[in-house]
Amino acid sequence: MKNKIAWKLFLTYVGIIIICMVTAGIFTTVSLKNYYLERIASNLESNALLVKELIKEDLTGEDLFNVDFKSKTLGKEIATRITIINKEGVVLGDSEKDPRQMENHADRPEIKMAYLGRVGRSIRYSNTLKMDMMYLAIPIFENSQVIGVTRLSLPLTEVKAKIAHIHKMIFMGTLLALSLALGIGLMVARMITKPLQKMADLAKDIASGDFSRQIDIHSNDEVGQLAQSFNQMAGELKTKIETILEDRNQLSAVLTSVIEGVVAIDRNEKIILFNSALQKLFNLTRDKAIGRFFWEVIRNNELNNLLREVMEKKEFREKELTLFFPQGEKIFQVHALPIKGEEGISGVVAVLHDITELKKLERMRIEFVANVSHELRTPLTSIKGFVETLRDGAIDDPKNSRRFLNIIEAHTERLNNLINDLLELSRIESNEIKMEFQSVNLRELVEVVVSNLKGAIEQKGHKVVIDIPFDLPQVEVDSEKIEQVFTNLLDNAIKFTPQNGRICIRAVDKGKDIQIEVSDTGIGIPQEHLGRLFERFYRVDKARSRELGGTGLGLSIVKHIIQAHGGTVGVESKVNKGSKFFFTLPKNQISS
Repeated sequence: MKNKIAWKLFLTYVGIIIICMVTAGIFTTVSLKNYYLERIASNLESNALLVKELIKEDLTGEDLFNVDFKSKTLGKEIATRITIINKEGVVLGDSEKDPRQMENHADRPEIKMAYLGRVGRSIRYSNTLKMDMMYLAIPIFENSQVIGVTRLSLPLTEVKAKIAHIHKMIFMGTLLALSLALGIGLMVARMITKPLQKMADLAKDIASGDFSRQIDIHSNDEVGQLAQSFNQMAGELKTKIETILEDRNQLSAVLTSVIEGVVAIDRNEKIILFNSALQKLFNLTRDKAIGRFFWEVIRNNELNNLLREVMEKKEFREKELTLFFPQGEKIFQVHALPIKGEEGISGVVAVLHDITELKKLERMRIEFVANVSHELRTPLTSIKGFVETLRDGAIDDPKNSRRFLNIIEAHTERLNNLINDLLELSRIESNEIKMEFQSVNLRELVEVVVSNLKGAIEQKGHKVVIDIPFDLPQVEVDSEKIEQVFTNLLDNAIKFTPQNGRICIRAVDKGKDIQIEVSDTGIGIPQEHLGRLFERFYRVDKARSRELGGTGLGLSIVKHIIQAHGGTVGVESKVNKGSKFFFTLPKNQISS
């Protein structure tokens, strides 16, 4: 059944009517039956009193024939069976049968009552007449003594017929009432359930997210008021859901755009919020994180203990943690605070600030200060020592004084180069130097650099190969800065390549960019140093680098110049196999 409520109401309504009709029928039948029986009994008693007066004289005179004769005569006149019984229970006269053939009636219940001086009455099946009969017996007194009993009886066929008629009328009335009830019940059930069905349909629409429908019911009864309340509830629910969705979307947009990792857990230590930054960090989708215990997802005891501590202490906590990932370790500044709900603390939210680069920069700054101090201290110490030596008398020794002055001059030049490189690097990083871009032929530029370093190349017997096509597209660069890049790279190749080595300068068209490579057959660089090679003052072999006159800033300057041109730098190297430094420059884009 589709409309179960309607059928329930209908069947209940019909059932109530049937119960009422059956109850009313039973009550009516019993009442009418009792009424008819009392009426028959009253008539029998009246007739019995009359018969008793007529029979009493014959009974006392012991004229038994006259008793039987009068019984039959009176029985026909009043259409009632009359039976006269003496005090021993012997039938003396009967209007229907021969008294001599009738059995003793002393054990009949109505006779027993009459013997006691009271009116006796009973209803039972007559074996003689084969039907239900009502028997009424009254005592016949003489000198206050019961000398006999007058009993009258009538068949109950008329009562049965009337009761059967009443049953028939009740049955017909019940059918008629049920027929009316069927129509009225269905109509009432539909009137009640139709608005309820509309509400059920509206509830399904609301559950599916459709708030456009309204229930059109104009009645003022409870169902109409419920429908109006339902419409109002649907409107308010729509507004609240739209507000919640808007807030959720805004929160989602904020959490998605936030670069910090954000995680929130409930009081059961299960994750309820896991933003995109953490998804990337842990390489885990949101669906696989939400609903899981946080210690299953974030496998770090310090962070897990921090979240538990905030949950227990209900206080803000801040801590610096190191998390380990396949791509390397990362350092986070974690801020964790409790989420307050209506029943106390409902969870904890933690924000993970990635300070890995900040710590790296801080470490580089410390190393930079230490390196600068060291780089300055070494020549300054030498200069100070030789100045004191000259002051103590060595100045009067022409041979040694000149040698000392040459050493002082060399260290001064080294200091000057170091300071110039630092200033150059600082200006490039702070964009103080304005690049003057112009179209440049890279081959011609490289040939100029090779020519400038020809003396150093020939001194070590190196062979320099320039593998740059003549038709290579020009690039828009600051020629002076790019010349400095080639000079630094080529100078390093010359210094760190043993005698009679080979150096190759090559350029390749990569489509959008030109890639330039400077490779050598030098001593090479161990793999663990390649990642930090372009940092300031970073040296693979510090003693050898200083011996060759390097400041430790050349490659850092190269990196920043190339980045200022919109390019990238890199290095590949193997120990005792040589090194290859490469960088990219954008192609020349000359507007017509």
